[in-house]
Amino acid sequence: MINYTANYFDIRVLKISDIKLHETTEFFRLRNIFDRIEKSRYLMNPVIVGKQNSHYLLIDGANRLSSLMRLGCKLIVAQVIRYSNSKIRLTNWDHLIYNITPAEIKNFCHNTGIKYEKIAYSKGLRTLRHNLNYILAADTSDNENLLIKLSPRFSELVEQLNSFTKNYINIYPFDRSEGEISISEIRAYSRKKGVLIKFPHFKKRHIVRISKEAGKIPSGITRHILVNRVLHVRYDLKNLYDEKDIELKTKELERYLLNKIDNNKVRQYKESVIVFDE
Repeated sequence: MINYTANYFDIRVLKISDIKLHETTEFFRLRNIFDRIEKSRYLMNPVIVGKQNSHYLLIDGANRLSSLMRLGCKLIVAQVIRYSNSKIRLTNWDHLIYNITPAEIKNFCHNTGIKYEKIAYSKGLRTLRHNLNYILAADTSDNENLLIKLSPRFSELVEQLNSFTKNYINIYPFDRSEGEISISEIRAYSRKKGVLIKFPHFKKRHIVRISKEAGKIPSGITRHILVNRVLHVRYDLKNLYDEKDIELKTKELERYLLNKIDNNKVRQYKESVIVFDE
């Protein structure tokens, strides 16, 4: 990182109370992250915060933030970005639910009180592109696809998304899948069968709105594509329990990162990378 400047990335210590969320937490991921942080007593990766006017909007790291709150922390290490920056792109995660059939998805709809219809997959994608209030469900072992209609009222739509995902989150195994991966690729290469769920395409303005309202969208739907995302900043939890000396803690963190850079202990990847976690 020989071309590093102070503006290359912005890592700060922030008050947790100053950060607004737009998504809920996911129980099993939260529990795993909580256990890992509690055992190590370190935060390993900064959360990602978008600055919107004078507000801080959490765009990645809800489970880490919630874990620190449960551990009694008042502060958190965050990478701060300008949310209006056009280089920060908002896309979606799809949910690939395993060991489930379209019949069970129909039951979810009945349980949630929402309507659905069978549809060609390509037509369903077009509907999602032009309308916010739809979900598309596609069977990976067959060609049965369901277009699920949500309320056109925004607050009700958010509520229905939560009701729908509660039918399978923490009940069925599922993976997040990049929205760019086609259903034909999944049908050809996935070793497990199930149903692919494609969610509404939210805009940044929707995320800002959700952060200001009581209702949050389910975890693992929104996906922000960042420039120069920073990982593996090991920070001692003992510095996060007290809100005093925030500026001093940020300065010390900056010196720590500069020392890492000066000692060639930083790697930057431009290419796509596959990482196997412990």
